[in-house]
Order: sequence, then C-alpha cells, then structure tokens
Amino acid sequence: MRHKPHNFPHRIKGNALMVANYPSDTAYAWWLMEHFWTLITEMYTASGNRAFLAFPRINTPPSITQKTAVEALELTFPWNDKIEKMAFIEFIKQNKIELIYLTDQHYFDVRYKTLRDAGIKHIIVHDHTPGDRPPFLGIRGALKDIRNRISPFTADAVFCISPLMRERSISNGRIPSSKCIIVQNGIPPHKSSMTRAHVRKSLGIDNDTVVAITTGRVAPYKRLDFIIKAASLQDESAGIIYMIVGDGPAFCELDALVEKLDVAKSVKLLGFRTDVSELLRASDFAIHAAQGEGFSLSITEYMGAGLPVLVPNIPSVSQAIEHGRNGYIYAKDSHEELASYALMLAEKSELRRSMGENAKHDALTKYSLEQCTKAFASSMETVLSKC
Repeated sequence: MRHKPHNFPHRIKGNALMVANYPSDTAYAWWLMEHFWTLITEMYTASGNRAFLAFPRINTPPSITQKTAVEALELTFPWNDKIEKMAFIEFIKQNKIELIYLTDQHYFDVRYKTLRDAGIKHIIVHDHTPGDRPPFLGIRGALKDIRNRISPFTADAVFCISPLMRERSISNGRIPSSKCIIVQNGIPPHKSSMTRAHVRKSLGIDNDTVVAITTGRVAPYKRLDFIIKAASLQDESAGIIYMIVGDGPAFCELDALVEKLDVAKSVKLLGFRTDVSELLRASDFAIHAAQGEGFSLSITEYMGAGLPVLVPNIPSVSQAIEHGRNGYIYAKDSHEELASYALMLAEKSELRRSMGENAKHDALTKYSLEQCTKAFASSMETVLSKC
C-alpha cells in the first residue's frame, strides 16, 4: 500500500529509535509492525532527522532497510546486564535520540527514568499483547493507579490496537485513560493472483469440497488441537477439509494427533506457506480457536477474503465477529458446538456467501490498513506535540 509520508518538522526534534523485541529473522514477525516502523522512519527522515531500528540480534539484514532510510543495529531493551545498559544509554546520547518506540513493553518501568536522564523526551509503547484480563481492583489496584502516575517511570502514551484492548489497559493495567490511544489494527485489501480452481487443483481438492482454513503459528496458545478434535467428530460424509497453515513448536504434536484420531483425510497440515492469500481464496470459511488475542490480524484477513469466521466466546478473540452475521461464536470448550457450526456452513452455501459478504464489508470499512495508518499518524502527532 502506497501512502503519503507524514511530516511534522515544526514538532520533531532529535532522532527516533524503534526497538524490536525479536531477532531480525524471526518467523511470524508482524508485517504490521514493519509498517509502523516505516511510517516513523518516513516521518523523521522527511524532517531531516534520523531513524534507527534496534534488534536484540541481527542474523540477516532486515528487509525494511532495503525499503526505507532506517538504520538497523543491535541493541537490547530491556537490557539484561550492565554492559547492555551502558551500550544502550551511550547510543541514545551519541545519536541525540528523543523518541523511543517500544513494542509490547510495560507502561511502568524504572528503566524509563534512566532513558529520560539520557535525553529521551517521548516514550511510546505499542501494546499488541494477547489475552483477556480482569479489572485490577481494591487496594492493590489503587496503589497501582498511584504508581502509574509517576511520570519519570511511565510511558507518555500507550497505543492500543482496539477499543477492547484500551479498556483492558485502563481497567487491568490501571493506565490513565488520557494516555491510552486507540490505533485499530488494520489490513490491506485482499489480493490473490490465482483462481480458486487453480489453487484447489494444486492442493488436490475438488471444487465441491468445503474447505475450512486456519492460519498462524503452531503453538499451544493457538489451540489448533481443538480444531482437529472438533474435526474428528464428523464423518467423511460431511465433506469438509480442515486446512491448517503454519508451523511452530507444536507442529509434531499436531501431526501425531491427526494420526491418533485417524483424520488425515479431513485434516491437512500444510506447514509454513508464502501463498496464504491464494489459500484463503480457495477456502469457504475460517476457524480461529486461540486462547486469547490482542486483535487478531488473521481473523481480519479471513474477513477481508470474504470468509465467515468461527471463533470461541473469548472476548479478545471474538472482537470482530457478530454472531450470525459475519461468523459464529461457539462455546470455547465445546468441540461439539464448533463442529455443529462448521457443518451448518458446509451445508448452506447461500449462508456462507451472505456471511462472507458481511465479513468482507466489515474488514474494508472498520479494519482497513488505510484507517490504521491515519490513526497511527494522528496518534504520533498527538504525542510529539506534547513537550
């Protein structure tokens, strides 16, 4: 997606440091984070300043350095020892860093005082962390509220990726509401260069078979085993292929579960793929069974491809789904209910079509990358305008 660089030269002073919380070649690193880093880089370089991107380790040159003027280097935050601390602080001082942009770090951290003493004027935390957390109440909540108002040790702003996550930051994190800014996660329009029939032929799936797709890192937290167990409740006459796309630490366990439950004919483990857009085009609906999310890009990508989505009744996972309109919300521990909704969608093509159209409309109007980009630029302007 092409976008106009955002330039606030009258407000930008010093240089920017963005900090990744994973090595440069980590799989499943969010493309959306690279988009935000690109926006900050363009903002600062267009104003005659510099932008740096720190990784704890650079194994291969990050692709963003080929597309932008960002300068990549190895630095670690939070630092683990005195040597890492001194390297970080010395870099800030030598390069006149005034803005630091952190991903998934704490709102309160005693290290922030050290950063401010070194010259940092603005600390932004972009929170993508998953999970549903109850309100933090009572005396402990009150003490946390007091602690979180001590400016030297707290961030200037927390970018929250959905309204629900903003509410979590306020009620559970006890972060002042004035510092919690919504930057709703968004996706670009879905694109596929191949026809549905061609993709299905390459997978050995005929045109009449109903395909349910799930994508993402294969880790226990994503509960992909739950989907396989639900699939095992249906006989072959259901005509559904459950296609799981991705790899990760739990892949071998999933493979063993498919064999144990004897569902190899109805469950396909495709491993890591670079053609997810084409696989979505070849699918009929999607399933997302995670224990929790921040705001799932996978779900919005399913929706953008025109697929109804089945999700558990976990608030952080079901944020984008309206039951019966653009998908179904099933009881989170019920294999039977998930299987029942899957069978309903498999049997009713017109229902899949209408729900898929609603899902695509919502993705384009509520969760577009264009809207996300505008919200991010506006939020950056808000933070930079404060001394």
